[in-house]
Amino acid sequence: MIYLKDASWERIHLNLTVATDKEAERIRSLRFYLVTLSGRVEAEFRQAIVDGDTVRLSLNVTNNGLNRCIESGTYRILAADGSGESTAVLFDGSFETLSRYGRSFVYGAGNGVYTVSFMIDEFSDLPELRMIFLDAKKSDGKEDLYRKRSFSDRLKRFVKRSADAANVWFQKAIYSCIRAFRFLRKPRILFLDEKRDVLAPSMSALYDRMIGRGLDKRYVIKCSLRNTESNSYSKLSTAAVIARIAKADIIIVDDYVPAFNTLRLADSVKVIQLWHAGAGFKGVGYSRWGHFGCPAPYCAHRRSDYAISDSKAIRHFFSEPFGILEEQVIPTGMPRMDPYLDEENRRRVKQELYERYPAFKGRRVILFAPTYRGRNRKTAYYPYELIDFERLYRYCEDTDSVVLFKMHPWVPGEVELEARYRDRFFSMNAYPNINELFNITDLLITDYSSCIYEFMLMKKPMLFFAYDHDRYAVSRGFHRDYASNVPGKICLTFDELLRAMREEDYEFDKVERMLPLYFDHVDTGSCDRVIDWLVLGDLPEEYSSALQARRDETARARVLRFPSASSAD
Repeated sequence: MIYLKDASWERIHLNLTVATDKEAERIRSLRFYLVTLSGRVEAEFRQAIVDGDTVRLSLNVTNNGLNRCIESGTYRILAADGSGESTAVLFDGSFETLSRYGRSFVYGAGNGVYTVSFMIDEFSDLPELRMIFLDAKKSDGKEDLYRKRSFSDRLKRFVKRSADAANVWFQKAIYSCIRAFRFLRKPRILFLDEKRDVLAPSMSALYDRMIGRGLDKRYVIKCSLRNTESNSYSKLSTAAVIARIAKADIIIVDDYVPAFNTLRLADSVKVIQLWHAGAGFKGVGYSRWGHFGCPAPYCAHRRSDYAISDSKAIRHFFSEPFGILEEQVIPTGMPRMDPYLDEENRRRVKQELYERYPAFKGRRVILFAPTYRGRNRKTAYYPYELIDFERLYRYCEDTDSVVLFKMHPWVPGEVELEARYRDRFFSMNAYPNINELFNITDLLITDYSSCIYEFMLMKKPMLFFAYDHDRYAVSRGFHRDYASNVPGKICLTFDELLRAMREEDYEFDKVERMLPLYFDHVDTGSCDRVIDWLVLGDLPEEYSSALQARRDETARARVLRFPSASSAD
């Protein structure tokens, strides 16, 4: 018999420890499946041997192998070997213990919840374990007993729902019509961004390289750029965007595209996600499921056919948030790194910066570049009151340093600096590219920003002013342990930060230890790898075979059939 010993959660990953009482020699040959009561396999558990009679099972509840959440339903956990015989996992502990293993993930703005709960089959001879998955959405179609709505409220809700449905239908109709009339034309590449009205650094670098390689002779290359978070656009503008999407054969994005939530793209269309933020600590997408504003069970990120990363070792930092397979994340390197790593470009940028800002030359440059606080772009801020500007200024005088304040793009306006500090403090929010500032930076001070990975390549020190670490971990969420993954010293107070600066206590050894883990390629070839491997489709065998093997593995598991629960009983 096989029993559940323990269960725990790591974000969206459910970890189960199961053990056998008298089949220790057999447990290594077993595979474990999540199986419906009718006998259909929904997903296969990843497993690792803990010791002779214990196995650790792992399941990402947001990805059943087909980039979908585990479907709502009641499931058994069955262990099977090649003979076709199966054994159900049992549980002989208390109900109170079992109830603590469950978890609920509220998504969106609280308009839905995805729950995972445990129970046992009380009507079987043995205490067989059951798992219940349920995706429940808030419904405003019916009135409850305690709230009476006026006729005008009901009418407004009806009109809004009807308008939303009509808008979705209209977008789908535009897409289908334009897609149907694509005759005898060159294939088309679309750079699509609904968060910015200019090309982001990776998009810009890739676009320039495509033109430099003459791909515009083979493809029609277009851009569609709108900042929908800061500006309002007409329905006509949105219809034009849908038309551009419909004409595209390859779509390159680097952020969330809301239209992909409801728009079903043609199977032949390839979507490549560059992701502007790199492998930061902040929980995004499904890595922060259960937090306010996290995505619904199906969201636009899942539409990506490929995403990219800087190394194989960190691919899961991208696959988990996007809700896609790890094998769909290809370690091409980030396109924005090509100009950053080009020596001639770095010399030019450095010279231009010193010419533009002569006060920086010959001085120690400290770059203060934290991420934002707040829920979103509209509420983004940074608590400048935590900075003791007077003491920081005295430190700069003592060490002949300057501080450049480069805040997250969502934090509005320039940093307000008193006139007496402006010979050593500089607000650089208007400067477009933080990577260029790294060329003259001697010390980076940040917190949870992804900019640390580019800066690591400079092999210069960093400090992490994480004054709100505990609160940030709860509210925003991390998708990996913070303390063991930052390449520098963590300071929880401004006093600690200033002391570390004065004593040059940077814990710099972490930089050299982490560099090989985060970068497979330290060169100027990232754009070419994206173009050759993903755009032109010449994916190296190592990655194409791994992706196909994963898909084949999922397909094999899902065609398995076991006896139904009633038959088993």
